Amino acid sequence: MKIRRNSLIALTFSLALAVPVQGKNVLPPPMECVDSAYSLAMSGHLQEAVALGYEALETVPEDSAALRCEFYSCLLYCYHRLGDYEQALHYGELCLLYDEQHGTQADLSASLGNLAGVYSSAGKQDVAIEYLRRSIDIEQALIASDSTHTAASLAIRKAMLGEVLVAKAKETLSHPTDAKKGTDGGMDADGVTMLAEALRLTDEALQIERQLGRRTQEGIRLAQLANIYDALGQEARAKECNQQALALARETGNRASELIILLQDGQLEQAIELAHELGMRKQEYEACDRLYRQAQAAGRSAEALTWLERTRVLHEQLQSEETQRQLTIAQVRYDSFRKEQQLEAQQRTIQEERLRARVLFVVSLLSFIIVLLLILLLVQSRRRKRMIEEAAAYKQRQYTILTHDLTNPMVAQQQVLRMLYRDFSLHTPEQVRTLTGQLLAGSDSQLALLRNLGEIAQLEQGKRTMQPTRLNLSALITDIARIMRSTAELKDVTISLKVERTFVTADREALRTILRNILSNAIKFTPKGGEVEVGTKAPSSFYVHNDGEHIPQEQIDEIMHAKTHVTSHIGTNGESGTGVGLLLCRELIALNRGTMQILSAPNEGVTVEVELPE
Repeated sequence: MKIRRNSLIALTFSLALAVPVQGKNVLPPPMECVDSAYSLAMSGHLQEAVALGYEALETVPEDSAALRCEFYSCLLYCYHRLGDYEQALHYGELCLLYDEQHGTQADLSASLGNLAGVYSSAGKQDVAIEYLRRSIDIEQALIASDSTHTAASLAIRKAMLGEVLVAKAKETLSHPTDAKKGTDGGMDADGVTMLAEALRLTDEALQIERQLGRRTQEGIRLAQLANIYDALGQEARAKECNQQALALARETGNRASELIILLQDGQLEQAIELAHELGMRKQEYEACDRLYRQAQAAGRSAEALTWLERTRVLHEQLQSEETQRQLTIAQVRYDSFRKEQQLEAQQRTIQEERLRARVLFVVSLLSFIIVLLLILLLVQSRRRKRMIEEAAAYKQRQYTILTHDLTNPMVAQQQVLRMLYRDFSLHTPEQVRTLTGQLLAGSDSQLALLRNLGEIAQLEQGKRTMQPTRLNLSALITDIARIMRSTAELKDVTISLKVERTFVTADREALRTILRNILSNAIKFTPKGGEVEVGTKAPSSFYVHNDGEHIPQEQIDEIMHAKTHVTSHIGTNGESGTGVGLLLCRELIALNRGTMQILSAPNEGVTVEVELPE
């Protein structure tokens, strides 16, 4: 029974007890709870319906506003039926708020109609009129813009507004002001105006019902028209409308409407029988009371006494029902309060659990971060310790190598100098020349070593900056080859140049250091009588080739990828080294945005190629 947001509030109006009005489908789960709550409410089990609604609401998440709104509509209907208008208005306003922000125009119109019914029952006719006018405007706009939207809801809203205007008019007619009294017995002009508008609206609703072929609703609208005509004093028109309405009510089997029409038409004894049959004590009491007054006015005392006794019994029953209704309202409010308290307690428990979980999560996260930081610090400490140990070992090794490489040439130089000093006259000029050459070779080796160490120290300290300029590569190669020729001659090594005019962009001193080290290394590993070839390649590269021994690939990889030092190897004439020369070359070439590669194959010697920017 999907009746969400239909104008069930119309059921509270005296002439609309059987009006089935369109609504929209209930949202999926818990759809069954909404349907069950409405079924309980329609069958009169209002307390059970409210309890079910509250229980179901506890399972609906706070962010599911549309679903919660379904239950609010049901609670509105239940509280309205119970006569607890304060609670009914509370839930009606919640529905209206949702529909104004998120609902469709049809939903908004239904919420306005439902609230208008509650306000009218609560005696706040002005608010009810305002809401119904808004609803009618929405319905007319929907009909104009949507061809599938029927005019049934518009007919309901117009009829409801007519009912409210009649109620408002009767208030003003019963208490007319002097300023607004008319000429026909003291009628209030505003009341007459409201009745005229109510007549127009109800007649328009009647025409819509006839167009839609809704015979039951047509009969109800005719009864409403009869009530308005009666208020206007047009008894003949009222009688005619009542007769038509009564015929339609009997034709369609709408017995509740038939009862109300009988009361309006003054057919009180038939109304009493039908009211007793339907169990509608309020209408039965009204009919009995009216018959009592008529009999009393006509002087029929015995008949008046009979109706008075029946009226008294019905009055006591109605009072008992009212007391029970009030008790039901109190019980419902108490149950609702308990549910709210339980819900608040559950929410507090959930919030506390969430807070505890959040705190536990934060503590766990902080603990994890602290442990992770400690692990990272430990790893970093061990890594730093290992690096320090490696650096210390490297420096110790370098110190040992440097001591060896500086001490051996100096010892040899001292021995040669002592020989020359003691027995100079015994040596021929050629022997002196040879010994002097040995002294020169030793000093050149020491000087090259000291220069390399100075360059490396500057690079490590960040003091060495590159100042690239456009350089004549062929001229620099010729100059370095000339300087290194004396060293080569001591080993009987020939330096051959195959250079063409070539330009590169690099730091001058860095390029001289690169050329000097690569050429020195080539001479060191070239056998006596061998040849070192230095040449250029277009557009901006040079190579140094020597016909020495083949270098294994593992050694080449070490030279190209080592970070701190390169393993030193003894030259072909017993020359020692620190292994820093090629490492220095590699770093300087990278700083000048160049590349270096070493090529070696068995019986083909070794070639070092360097490419620099043009």
